Amino acid sequence: MVEKDFRDLTVGEIHESMVGKPATVKEDAILKDAVDAITQDSTSHKVYVVDEEGKLKGAITIETLLKHVGYIVGVRETGMISFFKFLSGVLKENVSEIMEQPVTITNRHKVLDAVRLMVENHLNDLPIIDDENTLVGELNSLEIMVYAKSVFDK
Repeated sequence: MVEKDFRDLTVGEIHESMVGKPATVKEDAILKDAVDAITQDSTSHKVYVVDEEGKLKGAITIETLLKHVGYIVGVRETGMISFFKFLSGVLKENVSEIMEQPVTITNRHKVLDAVRLMVENHLNDLPIIDDENTLVGELNSLEIMVYAKSVFDK
């Protein structure tokens, strides 16, 4: 059997071997839901915001959550007042208020295109969407490296 050149691999060829699903919340969720979703899977670096049909609306990274929490509580403030501000405010806000538009990829793209997007945009992962913008998975850099290592070790 002839091995496929890594440069010719598509995102879909790696995606089909993945078992995990990306962390998601509905667009009417609150930030507490996003924190819960992201912490249920310790490998997730972001949570994707989707509508009722699973269409990708945005993404919230751990970094964005931390910045938002820091802004709300005032990272320079100390004491219980800051903590109570956090509890009473930030976790009740809607995810749509802080989500960003993610860089996306499809299963048809080459893995090298995904790597290029990750490097150029300083990303660890990319949401995989279909032609209708439905979230079908997530390609993360660790999975690419594990897959590449298995190919190159043969």
